[in-house]
Parts: sequence; structure tokens; C-alpha cells
Amino acid sequence: MEIKLHANATTTPRIRRYLQQSEKSDRELAAELGISVTTVRRWRHRDRVSDGQTTPKTIYKAMRQEQVVLVNALRDATGAPLDDLLLLVNEVLGIVVSRATLNRYLKPATPRRQRASLQGKKALKSGMLPNHLALYHLPLSLHMDDGGEHHLFWAREPMSGWCFARLYAGISPQRVVVWLDELLETCPADIQSIETNISDRICPQLKTHLATRGMSCQITGTIPGWVPVTIPLNEIVPRLNSESASELLIRLCECYNRGKTQKKLGDCTPQDFLEALRRMD
Repeated sequence: MEIKLHANATTTPRIRRYLQQSEKSDRELAAELGISVTTVRRWRHRDRVSDGQTTPKTIYKAMRQEQVVLVNALRDATGAPLDDLLLLVNEVLGIVVSRATLNRYLKPATPRRQRASLQGKKALKSGMLPNHLALYHLPLSLHMDDGGEHHLFWAREPMSGWCFARLYAGISPQRVVVWLDELLETCPADIQSIETNISDRICPQLKTHLATRGMSCQITGTIPGWVPVTIPLNEIVPRLNSESASELLIRLCECYNRGKTQKKLGDCTPQDFLEALRRMD
């Protein structure tokens, strides 16, 4: 019987059965077979050896304009390649589209993304280190069903793409400081500098607070204007019918940071990539 494997498959059914039956550790098997630890763990916890069906049962060939704006913003914010973006859109947001449909709705890369700095192993070879964070504040004017004014705070480590975001109904200097401290405690990199559009008007003590932690801070860009969202969020993001926007945002970051290995990161997730570098210091 002919067995069809996914185009990107790194294992055969025989290897998968071997993984399921072996008593060796995950790392021993990964080294022996020349595959990632993530792949070993994935197949060790499955009963079958055949590839699963990756095509959703219901595929939408069209997206709302608000969904198009969202997925393009998500691509720009994370720097995620198409396959990783598809995983986030399908599995986390619940917007079920095919790879071809998603690709059709993505806008050409912005000049900023085209000039993006090196990432992963290429960045390391050039002498770069993951010691910088980019922080963003975006005020949102949501539909009344979603509570009106909210504030999105988003951070990204450029070399790995590691991200951290929170959504708040209100804002104050203390709120920003609390978010910043949570971010720095969570980030697996040794951060030394910050670049942000969070102005002194929003948080006057931002630079001073970072200086006490031995970090420099550069405020760039203009104060962002309110972004209107005129329809309920659950009409844009189906997953919000079963969980809150704050919970979904946290899960989105966790999925990107820990969920899928990337070749440019040496077959590591962003979280594992940064943790490995931190251990080498």
C-alpha cells in the first residue's frame, strides 16, 4: 500500500514506530536519527505512524476585511513565515483558511520588514546578540460589546521573534511599569536595551525605571492614534466565542514562542533558542 508523506516530513513510518517503541531519551534519539527533539516528542506520544490530515474540514476561501487587516498586522508584528502564520491563524485565532487563501490575502512585505535585521543563526554568526527588545503601545477603540477603550502592549525580541503581549482596559504609568516588569521577568534573553513608542506622557518614569535595571531606553516614533474596531471582536476572531481576548493573546504568544521549531533558529522554538544562548553565557 502506498503511503503518502507530507512534503516537509523528516521521518518515515518505520522511524516513527521505532520512536514509539524505543526506551532511549528524546535527545539520544534526536542525535541518533538527525531529527529535532520536538519531532521525537511529537511521534512518541502518538499511536499511529501515518501523517494526519492537515486540511481543515471546513475551509473558508474568503476573509472579512477586518480579518485581512488582523493577519497582516500579526505577520508584521511577529515576523512569522507563512507556515507559522497559518498555524496561528487556524489553530489559535480559529480563522480556518487554506495556505493558498492566506497567502493571497497577505500584502507585500513593507520596506521595514524588507530591511529587517538578521535572525537566528545568521545573526549569531554576524556577531549579534539577543539583548534588545522592541516595545509597542497601541490604543484600541473597541466595539461597545467588547468594553470600548483598551490598550495593547506588545514586545518582540528581533533575533528570535520571541514575543510578549497583554491587553488592558485601562492605562496608567504604574500599569506600564507592572507590564514591563512582567515582560522582563518572562523574557529568556539578557536584555540590555529597549526601543519603544511608549511616550513620557504615558509613563514618565519609564527611562528611570529601566535605568535602575541597567538598561538603556530609546523612545522613537510618534504617539499612536486610536485604532477603531467597529464590530464585535468575536465576529473577526471566532475563537473569542469561547475565551477572552486577554486569554487568547497570551495563548497566541505562547504558541509562537514554544509551539513550532524554526530552521533559522537551528530547529528550535524562539523560547528554546533564547534559553540555550542564556545558558552559554
